[in-house]
Amino acid sequence: MFLNNRTKERLPLQKKCALVDSLGYIETQTIDMSKIGLGVKTDKKLPIKLKIGCELMVFIESMDKLYMAELIWAKKDFNKTTRFGLNILLEY
Repeated sequence: MFLNNRTKERLPLQKKCALVDSLGYIETQTIDMSKIGLGVKTDKKLPIKLKIGCELMVFIESMDKLYMAELIWAKKDFNKTTRFGLNILLEY
């Protein structure tokens, strides 16, 4: 049984996105977005190590959006796609 812990409505959003920390960046694509969070995915090899609780800058160029977000969860699918759940902390 799958538990859905989401408290805010998420809307589908498919935009190119970059996750950035002090060691580098990862090109990703958004999956969905709510008022407090983002779902993103990537098929690329991760050039930086991400740990639950780390803070990342999130840049969605086509929307001219920049966020500071916390990594809440990450998982790798059977097809080697990595998915991330991010909690938005600040919008710039």
